[in-house]
Amino acid sequence: MQVSSSFALWSLILALPICLYAFYVDMKFKRISNMTVWALFAVFVVVGLASLPLMDFVWRFANYAVVFAILLLMWMLRQMGAGDVKMAAVGALFVDRADAGDMMWIAFASLIAATVATLIVRFTPLRKLAPDWAAWRLKPSADGVAVGKGDQMTLPMGTGIGLMLCTYLLLGAFYGQ
Repeated sequence: MQVSSSFALWSLILALPICLYAFYVDMKFKRISNMTVWALFAVFVVVGLASLPLMDFVWRFANYAVVFAILLLMWMLRQMGAGDVKMAAVGALFVDRADAGDMMWIAFASLIAATVATLIVRFTPLRKLAPDWAAWRLKPSADGVAVGKGDQMTLPMGTGIGLMLCTYLLLGAFYGQ
C-alpha cells in the first residue's frame, strides 16, 4: 500500500471512534449526522496537515470530488442516503490515489460484509439484542418508485463505509510506506 503508515495509524486512532459512533447511529436511527462527517473531515485535516506533504494533502480533495460526484448520482437515483454520500466522500480523503485499486476491493468486501451481517441479525434471534433499531424496520413502497411490490427493507450503508475506511487505515498502518 502506498499510504503513509504514520498517517494511516494516526488517522485510524482518531477515526475509529467516529466510525463506531456512525455505525451505532446509522443502525439505530438510519442517519449520519453532519457533525459526524465534519468530525471525520477534521481528523483528515489535522492528521493530513501534520503528516502528509502539502501537495499530497491538496490532491486528496480530487478523491473527494470524484467520489462525491458519483455517489451524488446514486443519491439522485434514490440508491443511497445523503449522509452515506457525505461520509463516503470524506472517507475518500484518507485514500492515497495509488491505492485506488486496493480500495475498490476493500469497499466491495466491506459493503458485502456489512450487508450480510445486517441481514443475518435482521432475520435471526440476534435481532432481540437491539429490537428498536431502525435498520430492522420495513419501509412502505407507496411512492411508486420501488422495484416489486410490498414493503422494502433498506440497508444502512454507513456501517459498510465506516468498516471500509477503518479497514483501509488498518491495512495502511501495517503495510503502508
